[in-house]
Amino acid sequence: MRRAGLIGALLVLVVLFFAVNILSGLLLQGARLDVTQGRVFTLTDGSRNIAKLSEEPVNLTLYYSAKLAQGQPQIQSYAQRVRELLGEYARISGGTIKVRFVDPEPSSEQEDEAQSMGVTPVPVTQSENLYFGLVGTNTVEGREVIPFLDPSKERLLEYDVSRLLYSLAKPKKKIVGLISSISINGGFSFNPQTRQPTQTPAWQIIEQLRTQFEVRPLTGTVAEIPSDVDVLMIVHPKALDESTLFAIDQYILKGGRAIAFVDPFCESDEAGAQDPTQRASNFDRLLDAWGVEVPHGSIAADKDLAKMVLMGSQQRPDRVTYVGWIGIKGDGLAKDDPTTAQIGVLNFATAGFIRAKAAPAGADGAAPPETPHAVITPLASTTKTAWQMPVAEVLFQPDPRQMLEHYQPGAQALVVAARLTGDVPTAFPQGVPPIDSNTPAKPPGALKSEKGINVILVADVDMLSDTQWVRVQNFFGQQMAQKIADNGDFVINAVDNLSGSSDLIAVRARRGEARPFDLVEKMQRQAEERYAAEQKLLSIKLQETQTKLGELQAKRGADQNSFVLTAEQQAEVDRFRKEMLDTRKQLRAVKLSLNKDIETLGTKLKFINIGLIPLLVALGAVGLGALRASRRRRSTKPV
Repeated sequence: MRRAGLIGALLVLVVLFFAVNILSGLLLQGARLDVTQGRVFTLTDGSRNIAKLSEEPVNLTLYYSAKLAQGQPQIQSYAQRVRELLGEYARISGGTIKVRFVDPEPSSEQEDEAQSMGVTPVPVTQSENLYFGLVGTNTVEGREVIPFLDPSKERLLEYDVSRLLYSLAKPKKKIVGLISSISINGGFSFNPQTRQPTQTPAWQIIEQLRTQFEVRPLTGTVAEIPSDVDVLMIVHPKALDESTLFAIDQYILKGGRAIAFVDPFCESDEAGAQDPTQRASNFDRLLDAWGVEVPHGSIAADKDLAKMVLMGSQQRPDRVTYVGWIGIKGDGLAKDDPTTAQIGVLNFATAGFIRAKAAPAGADGAAPPETPHAVITPLASTTKTAWQMPVAEVLFQPDPRQMLEHYQPGAQALVVAARLTGDVPTAFPQGVPPIDSNTPAKPPGALKSEKGINVILVADVDMLSDTQWVRVQNFFGQQMAQKIADNGDFVINAVDNLSGSSDLIAVRARRGEARPFDLVEKMQRQAEERYAAEQKLLSIKLQETQTKLGELQAKRGADQNSFVLTAEQQAEVDRFRKEMLDTRKQLRAVKLSLNKDIETLGTKLKFINIGLIPLLVALGAVGLGALRASRRRRSTKPV
């Protein structure tokens, strides 16, 4: 009887199990619970808005070689993630977005279709190619392609898909006018080895901008900024003529949006390689009128934000702190501005800083008259102990160790990037006089801003260079750019914001790619500071000992017959040699001590992960088993 009741209860449980699963599949379809850090599997509000943006049907086709990807778990798991994400977009769109999955097998019509659509073939064998790309089309023959979905860029996935959908819903791209004194847009450079011009590709930041905007270079003398330019991007304004500066001035005063990158020492300026003193930007004419300055003779150095660089030989490189290269993150980034709200880290190289320009005193020492000036709202700032390092420290052969020795902590944070707003006057109240007979004069234009300016100013040009924010790697024969900092995100966020787009900012703002070992870097800096002085003293002592020993041996080697070492002198030579060996030993010990704390931390973490945690789990299981056994014994004990 009891057995029959038990079987009946089991049957009821099985029926309930299937009933609950069927009902939950019907009633809870589309329900999601995302408990990951940053909610990486939940679409942002910006993506949701973009999914609903198009009034016409949009077709998404995922070309994925499922059979060829077998045995490659990294690609297989990422493909599943892509399929789920595309399904989420289709669900939210209410039927506007249609998703299709195609497996382009070798030598099939589907493979021909994938190639014709622009999907990148990745060779797996001599006769087989793997395809993993996304193509979107709309009803007006618009097409956007992600040629290859790189698994290493998973955190970029939502932005890339949202950008593709946005481009199909809003096919007309915003126009970015580019004025630059360096070859950021690609071109030709002189190769000193071959003594021939070499073609150089565009920087990655330009390639990123082109995916979302139309980048239009404005070269030579610019008489007027075209009216259809949505955002003006000014990079390293070094020797702009007055006519071009006047055009920029009038464009901004009449409501045009701009982002400007100026630098007191532009490392990327190849033209200044022969004369490093000529690597500074010069945008003073406009900045002076706005009441803002980026000092020419100083760099924002910060010991607490400094990057680690490699010095020495390739066989035995040393990691040292370079205070001239900094990574700003956390509290250093403005959290209430859409351009930096969710940025992880921004890398800068020998950057300047932005501050209000002191107004000149009036006549006879009187207070200066009130003039309109820009409001400086910081976007990226150093810590309060940053050093206004002289440019002379980096002009010729920068020595990171010497910079660390010369470091002079300041008392206030330095602003490296800022938004400039408010009413400002023109920099050309008298207009522009004729430069020559071929260049006519320009009468005064707008004398002040019409609605207040909106300019983002960055006191660094090198933060745009590939070396500061991307690493190009080979992935299945394809060159893939993997980001190490959020510099590109910041620039695109800024252009998005200035051009009036907000949904893509909401998507891009959620991502934080870089996760450096902050504790390890802090320990390295502290250890380096602790042992730097000792290392310097030992190096000086070693050099002095070698010099004295060399002098004694030189005297002896000059004339063996005329100079014979006495017993005391020979003892001195032996003492110098022993002292030199001891000093070298101490130097090696100091270098080993630099990593001692880090190695100790690593050992502790290994013990915790490999030994302590499994031991605690085992003890917990044994304790739980003993507790259950004790309860069973008590329950079966006869009364």
